[in-house]
Parts: sequence; structure tokens; C-alpha cells
Amino acid sequence: MDVVLLNAEKLEIALNCADMQKLDLSYEEMDYSDEQTRKTLVALLEYAKTTANFHPRGAKLLVEVFPRADGGCVLHFTSLGSRFRSYPSHLALEPVVFEFSGADTLLEASVKTFARYSHRIYKSSLYRYREQYRLVVYPLDYSDQLSVYFLSEFARKVGQGEILAAYVEEHGELIIADNALDTLSEYF
Repeated sequence: MDVVLLNAEKLEIALNCADMQKLDLSYEEMDYSDEQTRKTLVALLEYAKTTANFHPRGAKLLVEVFPRADGGCVLHFTSLGSRFRSYPSHLALEPVVFEFSGADTLLEASVKTFARYSHRIYKSSLYRYREQYRLVVYPLDYSDQLSVYFLSEFARKVGQGEILAAYVEEHGELIIADNALDTLSEYF
């Protein structure tokens, strides 16, 4: 396995056929929706943190996988950094607010939602509101809202819209701003 830091925002990991077998991976079967693939990618990133000093904390990652002729593959991890921190002008993102009664449910929902729908959520913020937790989510999947329906299995949907989000921001105690799902998933 070769790990090379191409620049501060891009990491390359080259795996040969033996590496792929050791990791129980094949290029054809790699799928981010597969839990084993995700676990392997996270393990590779953890290894890269120590060997190549790659620390994309708090940033979205673009993961690209290219096949190699020897049966291995090359993975590129690119930190998108702050490029996606402001609203895209062509999208009208409307926040959705969820209320969780306990921390355990919040953590379970965060980890599972991040694993399945992180690519469908623009940003999320977590607040303590009275004796509850409120998660403000800006979904990108405005047409089918799969991420919203999934989160509704764990929490009560309080409502949606900028006014409600501003109310939560004003009256709640901020715990994590902008990347709550990412942060909770990273630590739990």
C-alpha cells in the first residue's frame, strides 16, 4: 500500500492486488452504500492520518476510485474544505427541524443518517432546546426527501423553513454548527 499526500487537500492511496485481498475488497464490488466498504475507507483514512498527516476534519470528502491493471486500485480522497460552506445560488434550501428526546436516539440517528444520506444533506446544526435536542438539517434531496423521511424514523419533525430555524438558533443553545451529523458520526 502506497500512501501519498498530493497536497493539503488531496490524498492518494494505491492498493495492489495483495492489499485488496488483505482488505477483502474488489474494485467491482466497492460501493459506498455497503457498510464493509465504508468501514474499510474509514480505516484507510485513519491510517493516512498517521502516515501522511492528512486531516480533513470537518470537511466533506470526495472519494474517487480507479482500477489498476494488476487487480488493485487507486483511491483519491479530496477535501472539499470550505468550498461548499455557502449556499449554492441555484438551490433553494429549506431547513427542516427535528426534535430528539434523548442523546442515544440522536447519536444513533446521526450515525445512520450520515452513513446513508451524507451526500443528500448540505449542512446540519445541533441545538439544546429546553430538555430536548433539535437538529436543523438542510436537505439537498428536495424532490424525494429520503433523508428527511429517514430522520423522521428517529425524531419528531417539528417543521421546516427559515423562520423556524432562526427561532431555534435564537432560543436554543448551540452545540455543533453547520456539520453536526458529520461530527457526531466521526466521534460515535
